[in-house]
Amino acid sequence: MAVDWKSAYAEMHLRGEASYPPAGLYYVLQLTRQSVQTREGRVISPGELLEDFRKQIRRDFGSLATKVLEDWEFHSPEDLGRAVVLLGQHGCLTLEHTDTVEAFAILGTEL
Repeated sequence: MAVDWKSAYAEMHLRGEASYPPAGLYYVLQLTRQSVQTREGRVISPGELLEDFRKQIRRDFGSLATKVLEDWEFHSPEDLGRAVVLLGQHGCLTLEHTDTVEAFAILGTEL
């Protein structure tokens, strides 16, 4: 998790890989860091991250959560997984071998 967020996003954008708005990706990055810290540095599973995401998005945005998710183009757990993998590929997150888009996709259709 040592890469500078702005540099990583600039690189994503240059490569045409920035498939989500910067605010959404940054939110996922911060939430993931917070989730790991809450668990005292323990590796978290895609299911745990999804659950944390569902809870936190509603805490932070309340009745606007659905609109925010729509604006950020997060429609399913698979989209969350794509964002996590993208952040990992650009050095913002450290991924485990189980952190795949497919691992998030099998978690259902609802965020």
